[in-house]
Amino acid sequence: METRRGTDPRETFGCALRAHRRDARLTQRELAAKAGLGVRTLSDLERGVAGPRPATAALLSAALGLGVPASADFHALARDSWHSARA
Repeated sequence: METRRGTDPRETFGCALRAHRRDARLTQRELAAKAGLGVRTLSDLERGVAGPRPATAALLSAALGLGVPASADFHALARDSWHSARA
């Protein structure tokens, strides 16, 4: 089944994660190290191949230094992505 870009919650989360990472001027390797994750895990999340577990989303949000409104939006996208990956 073919999906359109941006319609899959995992892809939507991945785009948001990549945008936040770039806004923070971090490479994937740097963000992965700050969050305590593997580079492959981060790459999979950005490409929409995987959905983040809630704990992973929390680690990423903290590593990115997201404020309250941005963090709430980020966690909502992560939750949708996680549920989509498990469905």
